[in-house]
Amino acid sequence: MINNDIENRYENTSLWSCTPQTDLENDSRDTNISTSQKLTKTTGPFSVQDLLQLLKTSSSLRAEIFSSSNMTDLHSNEDEFIIKSISSGYVNHAFSFTVNEKLIDKNSRREYFIKVNRNKHAKQMFSAEVIGMHTFQEIYRDLVRVPLSFSTGYLCELDRDQGGWFLSEFIDMSNASRKRSDKQYREFAQVLAKAHQISAEIHARSSHGGHYGFHTNNFSIHTEQDNTWQNDWCHFFLEQRFKPIVQRMKSDPYLIHDYRKNMELILLCERLIPHIPSILALSNHVQLRPCLLHGDFSDQNWSVDKQGRFVTFDGSPFYGPYEMDIYTMSNVFISAYFDTIGGPVEAYEMRFELYNLLRLLRTIIDSGINTWRPSAFQSLTKLLIHCGVWKSPFFRFPCGIKIPTNKIKLPSSMGGTIRKKNVILVYGGSFCPIHFNHLAVMDLVAETLEKSPYEFEILGGYFCPSSESWIQKKLPENYLPNAHREALLLLATEGTRWMIDRSYSSSKTREKNLIQEIQNKYGTDFEMTFVHICGIDAIEYNAKHVSTQYPLVIVDRPGFNGESLWKEYFERTTIKNQQRLIWISPWTGEMRSSTMIRNLLMKLNNHNHKDTYENLQHLIPSSCIDYLFQHKLQQWFKTH
Repeated sequence: MINNDIENRYENTSLWSCTPQTDLENDSRDTNISTSQKLTKTTGPFSVQDLLQLLKTSSSLRAEIFSSSNMTDLHSNEDEFIIKSISSGYVNHAFSFTVNEKLIDKNSRREYFIKVNRNKHAKQMFSAEVIGMHTFQEIYRDLVRVPLSFSTGYLCELDRDQGGWFLSEFIDMSNASRKRSDKQYREFAQVLAKAHQISAEIHARSSHGGHYGFHTNNFSIHTEQDNTWQNDWCHFFLEQRFKPIVQRMKSDPYLIHDYRKNMELILLCERLIPHIPSILALSNHVQLRPCLLHGDFSDQNWSVDKQGRFVTFDGSPFYGPYEMDIYTMSNVFISAYFDTIGGPVEAYEMRFELYNLLRLLRTIIDSGINTWRPSAFQSLTKLLIHCGVWKSPFFRFPCGIKIPTNKIKLPSSMGGTIRKKNVILVYGGSFCPIHFNHLAVMDLVAETLEKSPYEFEILGGYFCPSSESWIQKKLPENYLPNAHREALLLLATEGTRWMIDRSYSSSKTREKNLIQEIQNKYGTDFEMTFVHICGIDAIEYNAKHVSTQYPLVIVDRPGFNGESLWKEYFERTTIKNQQRLIWISPWTGEMRSSTMIRNLLMKLNNHNHKDTYENLQHLIPSSCIDYLFQHKLQQWFKTH
């Protein structure tokens, strides 16, 4: 299909005959994407040797190549094909190959483009692409060149889960400029605007006029897209584009090991969903009527052939608003497009941001390229701020940061004559899961230390969950993985002044990093004291593990002989350590525990959902209950 000068990396491709010496898996010189990223877990490597074997053995592929040719015998030192590996993206492996002229007649095609993919749905994916490219050719052929698609097939007919191939026309674009000029961007923007206009007019007269979708499903990377026709763009985008991606992040078994990394993205996306209709409020504007979209349009999917004609490829077409095709393009292109159609529709910037977020999420989950993750967080932040909800207490996720500092406040005594001891609270524990009393303990300790006789200034505080290996020893059949414990901690601390330390580092390392982060953020150098918190139960069960290096607040707890345990512990410690201990008693709150939550979840069934929900409301925030039920966390707790 493409002599891949789209990225102008031709100087790094290699010519191959039937005796290649290296392969694509070991050659990542020609791309910014590393081999490990390009060859994702759902794709797998495919070398030039593999392609040679396929060309020799695939009857369907050979039938397409030699369908109108008279085969002749070759000498032993002659090759059927000369193959060139083409630098490609992170989805497919791409090659061009030339057929030995002795094997074909003079009117037959000699050069082909082929791409392969080891994903088990590759054949279905490529077949959908053929249908889409044919649609492009029918409607856009007078304006844009679209490569001819010839055939698709399985890598192995006997085991169709091994992947598939896609064969198409090879278009030579080796003379395309390394960097596209502004003139080319403006001209192509005008061409695409005209193509969108024509397709919108044709679509308006069809049986699906005014509707969004396509006559068949297709794929974005490895994710199948539901293109069922809808008469409302917001409904189509939410139900058939955005929500399925979020659901995949939560439930796809291939992504389960990435869940912890995706957790905050999932939580923030779910909070954005109710506001998407307001972002797309003007999407039914007459100027945004459905037209035929490329579906995956970017600078990587268009170029110019030797005759100067614009070429587009690798599409996943459907009918939608033109904005979905241009939001990734350069400012020069977008400006020229708007000039051509008479200007943009109001508030297009946030719609662009929403469409960009969808693209980022798809790339993260289907390619495993984690460098895109910060961009997704930035996009979510912009959208939530635009909707007026990011600044509210409900949104306080640290967005991928292991030790956040966003809630640390500067000391009020800075620059004054009265100096208070600046304190950061550190509360470690299993939090399996967190409950209201954990939050109440932090509040109680802060309130106590801020009063006489201490009069400390609490700058902030952290819940520090124990490592998963420790939890496994403590609760071998009743522990939650780190990702779920962290998610519940994040949800429970929304709207509070407390943060979550997810570094799982030692106290010494944590405090060193915290001091550095805070000083970097505020540009000031002030002293801080880290005060640790534990319950009296930790003294009874794990006294030898309780640190003697830091100031320690011990909080009473119902069901324990707190005063007696405190006196015994206090008398056993050294005079120096006695000076660092603070005892807070009595505890006047309700009796709550993680064990109570786990026991309720162990008994959860289809008949007591409502009762369990009501009982849990006395133990944990509603957002945490919803999370427990949605992710079926009862499966992690065994009944005995």
